[in-house]
Amino acid sequence: MDYSRANKEAWEQAFPRHQQGYKEDPALLLQRGDLSFLEDDTRATLTQIGLQGKAVAQFCCNNGRELLTMLKMGASKATGFDITESFTAEARRLARDAHLDAEFIATDIYDIDDSYADRYDLVLVTIGALCWFADLDRFFARIALVLRAGGSLVINEQHPYTNMLAMPSEDGFDAERPDQVVFSYFKKDPWIETNGVDYIGGTSYTSKPLYSFSQSFAAIFTALRNSGLAVESLQEFDYDISAAWPHLSGRGFPLSYMLGGEKT
Repeated sequence: MDYSRANKEAWEQAFPRHQQGYKEDPALLLQRGDLSFLEDDTRATLTQIGLQGKAVAQFCCNNGRELLTMLKMGASKATGFDITESFTAEARRLARDAHLDAEFIATDIYDIDDSYADRYDLVLVTIGALCWFADLDRFFARIALVLRAGGSLVINEQHPYTNMLAMPSEDGFDAERPDQVVFSYFKKDPWIETNGVDYIGGTSYTSKPLYSFSQSFAAIFTALRNSGLAVESLQEFDYDISAAWPHLSGRGFPLSYMLGGEKT
């Protein structure tokens, strides 16, 4: 099964719905210096690392709004990689309209080649990226490839714990017990969804199948190590950044995390 190709088709299908879902053109927000496309803790982490004059990249960059925010924060060079032609084309449009200089590449992350080797000081991975990759070794190997020695990796993602919980749209969800464990933490087969991925406008529609994967911390840490990337820090948060479990935010459940890594 070619999961990448199937997911690409489903994301291309989602593009017009995302465009319609924005209340204001992201380019206008970027022009005004609005940094809200990055989570507060992500901005704090990037500020602590320091972006001034650095070359940065983002894997699974979508329409580039987060990557372009890093340019507004001081980065000097930026490249976004995403599997969809439509989203990367929109990212180029946002960069042009916001008067920012960034490169956007439509490619399967697994296919990033040696021409990008050792080019970046920092790679950013944000919510909703890791779940699309069945092979984390291949994913993190591409990050290790593009990072310079001593370069930083920042991941701000959904906590693996949440993969045991049912979302309100799923059959296993119990409104009286929204925190109950429904699924195995060690689920190996892919999740298959056909309800679409319009997290911007919040609409549901019958989509082409999307295939995603549960990723345990053990799988993530092992793949990082196998790729020559060292974990430098890990923070866990009790707030939701996925728009799937806002009803559990602030109640003491691990819902998101921030991981800092370095190419050794």
